Amino acid sequence: MKHRVKAKHFNRDVKSRKALLKNLLRDLFEHGEIKSSESRTKEIKRLSDKMISTAQKNTLAARRDLHKVFGRRDVVNALVDKIAPMFGSKKSGFSSLEKMAARRGDGTVLYKLSLLIGDNKLTSLKKEKVAATKTEVKAVKADKPVEKKAAVKKVAAKAPSKKAKKSEETK
Repeated sequence: MKHRVKAKHFNRDVKSRKALLKNLLRDLFEHGEIKSSESRTKEIKRLSDKMISTAQKNTLAARRDLHKVFGRRDVVNALVDKIAPMFGSKKSGFSSLEKMAARRGDGTVLYKLSLLIGDNKLTSLKKEKVAATKTEVKAVKADKPVEKKAAVKKVAAKAPSKKAKKSEETK
């Protein structure tokens, strides 16, 4: 009997199991959804609810607890500053689990775990970051005058090449 056994072991040792769960959790918080087997997604759902409820406290102790799990400041900051406030005063039900088609290679039924905000699914945070950086790059490029680029090209054209310098020295 499996009395008082809460977590799945996934046929792995402790370190590789923790690494698997940490990476799946990080991917869930970065992308807003993950696709995996039933047992993995159920375990990640259980852990993600705990992480989000910890992040909702928004205290230094909560950030330190999250940092113990992830070990990366950017994931902890995104979780506490962006994801947790979206849920407001909600205490549970932060994610949804959907059954998908069987995987083609081995026939394993896949499940999709998605973060929820109200009735809407969370869009990817990475896409928002990339879109923001692209608009910033466009804004920076627009601020640069075209004359500077042409001036740089003219200076490069006027500078003598190394071969020309060597031929002058040999004469």
